[in-house]
Amino acid sequence: MIHKSYVFFDCECANTYEGIGKICSLGYVICDDELNVIESEDVVMNPECEFDWYLFSGKGGIKLAYSKDYFRAKPNYESYYKDIKKLLTTGNRYIAGFAVSNDVGFVNDACERYNLPFIQFRAFDLERYLEKKYEKKQKLAEWAQEFGVNLEKFQTHKSVDDAMMTMLCLKAECKKRGLSVEEIINEAKEMFVSNEQILQQAEERAYRREMTEKISRLYGKVSPKPHFKTLLGKKFELDRKILRDVDYAFELVKRIYDNGGMTVEHVFPDKSSQAFVVFENIPDNPHLLKKITDRGAKTMTLEELEEELK
Repeated sequence: MIHKSYVFFDCECANTYEGIGKICSLGYVICDDELNVIESEDVVMNPECEFDWYLFSGKGGIKLAYSKDYFRAKPNYESYYKDIKKLLTTGNRYIAGFAVSNDVGFVNDACERYNLPFIQFRAFDLERYLEKKYEKKQKLAEWAQEFGVNLEKFQTHKSVDDAMMTMLCLKAECKKRGLSVEEIINEAKEMFVSNEQILQQAEERAYRREMTEKISRLYGKVSPKPHFKTLLGKKFELDRKILRDVDYAFELVKRIYDNGGMTVEHVFPDKSSQAFVVFENIPDNPHLLKKITDRGAKTMTLEELEEELK
């Protein structure tokens, strides 16, 4: 019989400004196939950036386990890269975590920050598994308490302790269901996330931000030399359902601009213009419709707007 090992890991970040996590600790617990602990460590590192103010403010429920000086006295992520890569890619090993998509993303961010090759691995997300099975969303410490874990032994937001609590929750779930950890993981393969998936999601978010910014730059503007004048004197607010398709929304806003109209985030009429809120379909919501008419605006379907743009 081939025995597998299991790695539970968790990251803490100094900040996530601009959507980029700067890891300051990566804690891990290595276990055998019966979830007996073989090794555990809190890998503390210098994030080489400023710490978000609230992490040491005592506010917001998040407090890092070490002082700023302690973090800054440690080597940076690049110094640990080879060991972290080995930890996450050693053969015949499962990787797991709680809300692990975040942690996989933080590892990707760190590799990109230091111009290092991305680490190719996938990880089982215990949070998603528990949320789906028990139909409720809870923090790690709340799940641990529910599974009878002695929380006095652990400090939340200390990476190695969060990794250990994750392992103990899964171990308790195995006992509760009378299944091995491999059996549970194999029956919930959709709970795995890979670094490629997280990279793709990050690229999609970046693209959406870029397109949303391009749309916003046209808000409140009227073309001084419109190609056509079919929408002169008209202002439009697009419903959020239309804005979800950022490519179409940008093309639509650009066409409104080119036709002499104006798109705004929140529309109000004035003496020189008519105001419209545009929906794919007019909602059956009297309260919302009244709010629109109280603003002095009218409703319009997307199909009607497209007709005016022909």
